[in-house]
Amino acid sequence: MSSAGNDVTPDEGYRDLTISGGGSTMVATDTVFAEMATLRRVQGDAEDWEVRIGRVQSLGLGSSLQWRPSDLGACVLGAWVAIHGVAGESRQLADSLAEAAEQYGRLEAGLDTLLSGMGAWLGYTAGQLAMFAPLIAVSLAGPLAYAAVGSLTWNALQGRPGEVLPPGVADWLRDNPRLLSDPATVRLVRVLVSSADEVALGRVGVPYPVAAALGDDGAGVLGAASSAFGLLVAARAAGLLRETPVRVRLAGSSPAPVAAPAAGGVQSGPGGESTATLAAPKPPTGFADLADRIPTEEDGAQVRIERYGDAEHPRWVVYIGGTVEWAPAASTEPWDMTSNVAAVADQEAGSYRAVLQALHAAGVQPGDPVVPVAHSQGGLIANQLVSRGDITAVGMVTFGAPETGLALPDGLPAIAIEHEEDIVPALGGTSEEDQRLYVRRELFAGRDVPLDETLPAHQLVGYRDTAGIVDASPEPRLAEFRAQLGEIVGKAPGEQSLWHAERVD
Repeated sequence: MSSAGNDVTPDEGYRDLTISGGGSTMVATDTVFAEMATLRRVQGDAEDWEVRIGRVQSLGLGSSLQWRPSDLGACVLGAWVAIHGVAGESRQLADSLAEAAEQYGRLEAGLDTLLSGMGAWLGYTAGQLAMFAPLIAVSLAGPLAYAAVGSLTWNALQGRPGEVLPPGVADWLRDNPRLLSDPATVRLVRVLVSSADEVALGRVGVPYPVAAALGDDGAGVLGAASSAFGLLVAARAAGLLRETPVRVRLAGSSPAPVAAPAAGGVQSGPGGESTATLAAPKPPTGFADLADRIPTEEDGAQVRIERYGDAEHPRWVVYIGGTVEWAPAASTEPWDMTSNVAAVADQEAGSYRAVLQALHAAGVQPGDPVVPVAHSQGGLIANQLVSRGDITAVGMVTFGAPETGLALPDGLPAIAIEHEEDIVPALGGTSEEDQRLYVRRELFAGRDVPLDETLPAHQLVGYRDTAGIVDASPEPRLAEFRAQLGEIVGKAPGEQSLWHAERVD
């Protein structure tokens, strides 16, 4: 699909980023966090100079009653007073910014809790009313049922026969293309998805206190995974969302960096298949490099794997693409709606198994450091790989991925980049996992939403623009991640391989 243009330069665009999570309750713009970090550095430097001047004062230098240029003691005292003032003022300003970010975070968390509670109650009430039967049917399918509806909507807007919504609904959506890219719609979908279990429990007559205790805001017994599993069972009974075996083949690779030929050559692959000869990749230096290397349909592959380091100490970056096929019926494409729903149900989706096969074929061994980087459905797979311990993750970056409650290893640097107008991350509802550092941006702030695209805020090309803006950010945690990435991949060129997966009967 064509690009959603971006007229914001990276150097100035970072100010539009909003950052939250990462183990902190603070929520603020990138600029606030950067200013806070600068003030803390000034405070630290000033306090260090206070200590140094104190050592000079301990030498017992005296001062006369009347200041003279040669009065060293008075000069030292004046310097200490000045630097003490700088330390105090910078500390006060930094504390004030931190308190403002904390207050904003608490306010946002309170509003989220209020909206979630209201959504749960309204969902439960709707479940008891027969007039809301369509909503009940969707809710019984769970959060990813909205993704299935999104699949039908997508195909309707594309004019694909046999996979359309009722004509009136399809026409209305086609006439109102901005609706699905409205931040208010995204927030509403989060609430609806999080309330889906209460709708179902209300319909079967479970008392509201019990429904609340079992739902997402309670024990989470009937959360996204269990609801999506219910959708799988119901859909497979109707012949939809059925999983199949998968296989992968090498679609392209680079030889050792010391003998890398020019890109674009062809070499013989396994079983006589042709594979493209790729150039040795340079180590990624930031988020823009990572986003640029996520494979798309144009690459003829869904997975790219890069290897850095030497033979005894390999380090890997695996790039996982997003959904390719949106139809609810399975085809030969593993990156489809079947895998979407299976992944949220915490089942082994076809795309998940394909990534495992590709990692094994590329030579990734248990214990090897791996950084997964993914877009859309690929983010679901990356979260599964990390939370299940299938890889030894040392970092993770996702773009426009549905939010998930899957737990991550303690201390893992994980960055989730989302657009405020992107409805796909909202399909996972709200997540209680706050270890991820969420970096959000309103992609179309001050600009019209493109009318010739479906879900333009979700397209990878838009996230590639945003990744460049994130790279320009001086926010300490983002800068630290870029530094850690540099330590992982080093400075020498690596090797890469592209992998194409398909479903088989």
